[in-house]
This record gives sequence, structure tokens and C-alpha cells, in this order.
Amino acid sequence: MEKNLNVDADLLNVLINGFLGQRRIEAAYNFLIEMINKLGLRPLQETYRKLIEKLLEVRKLEEALDLLRLMMKQEYQPWPDPFSHYIRKFGTVEDATEFLKALTLKEYPSPSAYAYVFRSFLREGRHSEANYNKCPHHIRQDYEIWGLFSSKCKNAASFDSLTMSGERSL
Repeated sequence: MEKNLNVDADLLNVLINGFLGQRRIEAAYNFLIEMINKLGLRPLQETYRKLIEKLLEVRKLEEALDLLRLMMKQEYQPWPDPFSHYIRKFGTVEDATEFLKALTLKEYPSPSAYAYVFRSFLREGRHSEANYNKCPHHIRQDYEIWGLFSSKCKNAASFDSLTMSGERSL
């Protein structure tokens, strides 16, 4: 790619949409990464979001997580929704762990990030993967996390009422 090209975020968005319109998702990802790394471009948040959705549709979690990390480095708000859906349906505990790591620039993700992932697994009936005991101690002590795993949440009706009334965004 030429260094003296004048490409702005709007034009980059149009180019990425062109790739996506042709279902060239990996090419769109590679092009975006090249524009960020070589030209120092700062894509629009919309560009990141569209590409993340498309990558997850073709089960490219690692690449989507890379884009989430780049979004956060560029001080955009994290966007967990498509990841939650992907992990709930197809993900592993390791995928959930990587997602939680990507959501934070600190040592540990926030308790609300853990709660978000736990709710996703529990809604899908993947109770064994929503493992309270594998959390860091300070996460297990959080009231919201503790509430998800208390005896009140053992049956589905209690769980549904708890998650619908207790939803918090990250």
C-alpha cells in the first residue's frame, strides 16, 4: 500500500463495506489491519462493529477479538453483544476467558463483564461452563456474581426473572 495515499475513516468504511458486500470477510479484516498498522488510520466505530459481526458469523473469534482490542486501544466503548451471542452458541470456556481478557486493559475484567458471560452460558443451559469456582476471588465475592449462583437461581424461572431484572450493560 502506498504511504502517500490520503485515506480517511469514511473512505475506509466504504472500502470495508465493499469487501463485505462481496463476502470477502478475511480480505476486509486483512485490509483493515494493514490500514491501521501501516498508515495509522483510526477506523470508525461502525467499521469495527460491522466487521466484528461478519467475522463472528464465519466463526473467526480470534480475529474479532483482535478488532475488539484495537477498538479499545483507540478508546471506543467495548461492544460485547455479538461476542456474547457467539460464545453462548459456539464458544468454549477458553473463548469466554479470552473475551473477558479482551474487554479490559486492567489486570482482571470487571465483575459485570463476568456476569455478562455467565448469563450468556446460563441462558443457553450451559451450566457446567459457567463455573463460579474458576473466577478470581474478588469476582466470586461480588454480589451480582454471587446472586447468579445462589440457590434461588437453581430453577429456570428464578434465573430468568433474575437476569431480566438484573441486566447491566458493561
